[in-house]
This record gives sequence, C-alpha cells and structure tokens, in this order.
Amino acid sequence: MAHPRFDPRQVLSLPLSVRAQIGPNPRIIDEAAWAKLMAAGLTLTAEDLEEYATPAARITGGDRRTFYPVEMVRALVATWLFTGLRIDEIRRLEPDRITLDQGHDQTTGQPYPICLLHVPHNKTSGPFNKPVDPIVGQLIGAWQQLRLPQPRLADRKTGQHRQFLFCYRGQLVGGSYLNDHLIPALCHKAGIPESDSRGALTSHRARATIATQLLNAPEPLSLPDLQQWLGHKHPASTRHYAAILQHKPTAAYHKADHFARNLRTIQVLIDRDTILPGAAAGGGQPWTYYDLGEAGAPTTSSPSAPTGWPAPAAPSTCPSSPTPGSCWRSRTASTRCWSSWNSPTTNAPRWKATATPSPRSPNASPTCPPPPAPPPTSSAPSPPSSP
Repeated sequence: MAHPRFDPRQVLSLPLSVRAQIGPNPRIIDEAAWAKLMAAGLTLTAEDLEEYATPAARITGGDRRTFYPVEMVRALVATWLFTGLRIDEIRRLEPDRITLDQGHDQTTGQPYPICLLHVPHNKTSGPFNKPVDPIVGQLIGAWQQLRLPQPRLADRKTGQHRQFLFCYRGQLVGGSYLNDHLIPALCHKAGIPESDSRGALTSHRARATIATQLLNAPEPLSLPDLQQWLGHKHPASTRHYAAILQHKPTAAYHKADHFARNLRTIQVLIDRDTILPGAAAGGGQPWTYYDLGEAGAPTTSSPSAPTGWPAPAAPSTCPSSPTPGSCWRSRTASTRCWSSWNSPTTNAPRWKATATPSPRSPNASPTCPPPPAPPPTSSAPSPPSSP
C-alpha cells in the first residue's frame, strides 16, 4: 500500500478563512490630521525645534540654536510631506538635482511650473525623476544657498563616493531624526497626537497617505502612473500603499445612474385612439401603457386565470381604490403592457406593477380587489389601429 506523499505546502498551509484576511492594508493618516501636519511643516520656525546649546549659552541668551540649521529642516520637512519618498531615499538625495521647467495646459493653454526631483537608487528600481510640488524646489533651493561644502561620503547602495543634500558637519542627517524628533515637533505644533488608531505617526506612513490621495483625487493618477511615481517594480507593491477610499466608488456608482438608466429603457406607449376622441380627457379611461417586455407580460398559462388579466400585486403595492387597471393587448400580439390608471385630478399614474405578475390564483390575497372580468366575446377581438 503506497503511503500518501507528504506535501508541506498543503499540510502546513493556512486555512482559507485566515488567508482571506491577508491583503493590503495601508496605514494612511487621517486627512484632517495630515492637513494640520502640512500647515505645521510649512510654517516651521526655530522656536518649534529642540534647542541645542550649553547651559551657559542658554543663560546668555541670543539667537535660539538648533542642531541642524532651520533652512535644512524646512527642506527636509517639505521633502517628507510632498515627495512620498522612503526615509533612506530622502537621506541619500544629491544636491543640485532639482530641475525647474514650465508646462502648458492642453485645454486652456495656461502655463504652470514643473519641478522634477532626481531620486537615487532604491531597493526596487534605479534612479529616476519624479514630479513634485514646486514648494519642494523652493525650500531645497533656499537650503542649498546656505549649505556649506561637505566631504564626499560613500553611498551604501552603490558604494560610490558623492555629495549628499542633507549632510551637515560631515555627516548625513540621522536615520531616526525624522521619526524621533521632527515628527513629534510637528505633531506638537499642529496640536494632534503622535499616534492614532493605526499606530504611531512615522515617516513611512506619509508615503501611503500621499499615494492614497493621488489615487482618490478628482483627476486621479492611474495605477501605472502611481507605480512609476512611487518607484515600484511591481503593481502589487503599489496596491499595498494606495487604498481606494469609500467615497470614490460611492461617487462613481452615483454617476453611473444604474437605476435611472434602466427606467429609461421602459417604452411608454400612448393609445392615440383614446386621446383623439377625447375619451381620456376626464381621466376615466387609461391611455398610457408601460411596456415591460416578454418577462413582465401577464401570463395565461394557468387555466384558472382569466385570459389577458394580470394577477394582483402584493398587498403593499395594491391600492384600496380605484381599480388597479386593465391589461392592453399589444397591437403586434407579442407583447403585453401594464395599464396605468390616471387620476381625474392630477392625471398622474396611481398604480403600477412593481414585480413580475403571476397568474391569478383562487388563493390570492383578499386585500387587493380583483380586476373586473373581461367582457365575454365569441371570437378574438380585432386589433386596434396602429398608433
């Protein structure tokens, strides 16, 4: 007897109920909190940063000293708020790699500024240029005017020695400076907590927040464009950062207008033979008919149902008065229509079928009055003239 082969992928795999819960869950920052962080970052001053001075220097007074120049900190904050870069990419940015240009709108022809930021090698792609907000170029340009010459340092990705934008006193900006010092200072200035329901506010959560906002904008970036902007190699990585907010499919469904589109497909038939003699003027005789097609036509397959008369609707849709209406035979003898009863005062439909009718049964609900019996005829009625 052959023993079954042991397959660890099958034996040790997670249950479907657990695997179904595994998926992208971007830790985006709330829009209100993100707007406050942006306002705090654009108005950052030296008073908002930790003071770096000896006790003697603090006693003597003078200008408030910080470990990094405030111009460098402003450029660092703007890069974090507007570029969606990883912290490693921010620290390894090179100086003089901002390209300023001008474009023109294809519709209006109005000019608009273009700012391209050169992104160095990262963990998934090579160097590339990405468009960013012009405020990033302005604040980086202000820092480069005051930046002192720095020694060349080895790039940990490529091993090459080169200059770095956020380098001060011969050292790169600390890897934990943004999370441990700068973001708490921005939260204090903005008046928001340093954590939310998704966890602490970190530098990487800004990347997911910006990607989600670009995907849910009124004129959003497509998924391939967002993938290129983030520097991802695979589209699946982009979906782990960008989430479609609830209001986006809701607005799209509203614009689709599914219900009204189906209502417009119902053909309204006008009985000209009733209107021309003036029989419809008093509202006592129906003259408007709604074509429900073959699926909605009353059926006469049951021998107990009167030929050509619909079964009563549900009690909630049946009026107590007047008579629900009559069934009108189509002039082509292939389609039956529901007749709408018109009020003598408002001339508006008072009753219409809301479900597919079924043959009248002897056990029908007594809450709906039965329709009047059709007049006895010895032969099939002659079809009326074409409307």
